[in-house]
Amino acid sequence: MPCNCCEITDSQFDESRAKDDITDYRKIGPAKQTKLILEAVRYLQLKNASLLDVGGGIGAIYHELMQDVVSNVIHVDASSAYLKVAKEESVKRGKVDFIKFIHADFTDVEKEIEKTDIVTLDRVVCCYPDYRALLTAAGKHSKRALVMTYPRETWYFKITLGIINFFQKLSRDPFRVFIHPVYQMESLLNILGFSRTSTKRLFVWEMSLYEKEAI
Repeated sequence: MPCNCCEITDSQFDESRAKDDITDYRKIGPAKQTKLILEAVRYLQLKNASLLDVGGGIGAIYHELMQDVVSNVIHVDASSAYLKVAKEESVKRGKVDFIKFIHADFTDVEKEIEKTDIVTLDRVVCCYPDYRALLTAAGKHSKRALVMTYPRETWYFKITLGIINFFQKLSRDPFRVFIHPVYQMESLLNILGFSRTSTKRLFVWEMSLYEKEAI
């Protein structure tokens, strides 16, 4: 990592933003791109599965999946504020004993984390400069499937992100948003033994489900 991920993420994804997100989630449920991840995971028809949620934010993915698919969770996040809110929601739902919360850059601690059936990354790759390190670590931790959302490679979103990053630079904020080449991310996951089995698109976001190939 060319930057301090946890320090930057704590600054960008602070307590105020986390509280706003959990309030929205309680009112209207998961975001649209998150719903695509939930549909993809449920398509696998797993029961009592283990989940590694990288950059899971308020925990919307596992709050939903612990109702019918997932029995235990590892939530790794670089934002301490989001982890706090996610844990509070897990206590409220009576599931906190089945969730491990880790405040860290996932690539820094991945060797200490056990493998799980499913790995999810909802709008995480676009916040990470070194997607190769991130996806390699994520892929190595998945026994069955990896599901992620990321920005679509469209001209209008590339222009939008260019403007956002320009003003971030002007304000001396080190946080950046990235559009990584989808074909390169897929090639990397193919090398790790995954095949893409589903893709769905929204106006901005794209969701891809990758399943582990049988050996």
